[in-house]
Amino acid sequence: MKYFISLISALLFTFTVFAQGVLEIKQSRQTLKNLLADDQPMTVVYTAQNTGTQPVIITRVTPMTSLLKADWPKSPLLPGKSCDIKITFIPMQLLENFNMRILVYSNANPARKELILTGNLVDNPSKPELLYKYNMNGLKFKNNNINFKKVYTWQVATDTLEYYNTLKDAVSLGVIYKSNHLQATFEPAQVAPGKKGKIIVTFDAPKANDYGYVYESLILSVNGSKEYSNRLSVTAELSEDFTKLSPKDKANAPIAQFDKKECNFGEIKQGEKTSCDFTLTNAGKSILFIRKTKASCGCTAVTLGQKEIQPGQSTTIRATFDSTGKSGRQYKSITVITNDPSQPENTLTISGNVK
Repeated sequence: MKYFISLISALLFTFTVFAQGVLEIKQSRQTLKNLLADDQPMTVVYTAQNTGTQPVIITRVTPMTSLLKADWPKSPLLPGKSCDIKITFIPMQLLENFNMRILVYSNANPARKELILTGNLVDNPSKPELLYKYNMNGLKFKNNNINFKKVYTWQVATDTLEYYNTLKDAVSLGVIYKSNHLQATFEPAQVAPGKKGKIIVTFDAPKANDYGYVYESLILSVNGSKEYSNRLSVTAELSEDFTKLSPKDKANAPIAQFDKKECNFGEIKQGEKTSCDFTLTNAGKSILFIRKTKASCGCTAVTLGQKEIQPGQSTTIRATFDSTGKSGRQYKSITVITNDPSQPENTLTISGNVK
């Protein structure tokens, strides 16, 4: 009897598995190469087919970004039939290089399918300024930040930022303020109305003599103006180059070892100061240099013992938190950058409550 019941159960399970709808998506990945920027809606269609033996109900279609809107049939999709899943968007709102996911849920097996929409935007000759979203007194930029990303401390990096002249007159750009390690040139020297120009920015890392994340301002003059609001930001992550170290160099390298990376100072009254000490030991075989320390907030001061730590020696990094104007739970971080090639950047955290 038990064998008979088990056999019936297995047959019912098998029937249930095979008597299901199956949702297949034709071209689940679509690429829109060199899509013209536009401010009018555009729709991409994905075709779904029920290749199973039972009706399929698409319960929802969820784009992973609010820039996409989905539409699909709400009625059951019969076996052998197809339907369209429509994805609508405004091209100019997308990133210049986009890669977006859309999830399709149904009662089919499997219950979830994934759609991909990728591509890139290019200037639209009939609407040339659409990709230039940042307005600076009639000059429109694709971006108001030049991000050099990772730059080694020996490198001189160059990047270009385009702009579009929407003014009725020609414009010439100049520089009111910049750091000494930044250089900016402008091509062409004068940009006619309705035309585009380029700002070529050079970041001289050896001159910067810095480490970690850096943020700079580049203030421009337009036709000789002195408006300090004409500001672009320049960012970079300055890193020591360990790529050429030999295996022997790595074996003899310094190692930054902390006694702890988190410190809870408990509860203090508003206006009080409190300190946390972190012990940094050089567990390696050559001198450990502390290149830089940086707190996440001006309310946190960092003091060091030694900046050069011999193998086997230690130093203290003290973080002092000033609670003036603060209340409630507090979390502050301190970034410590060293010449440890295995982990050059460490984050220390202090936390507590201000009542």
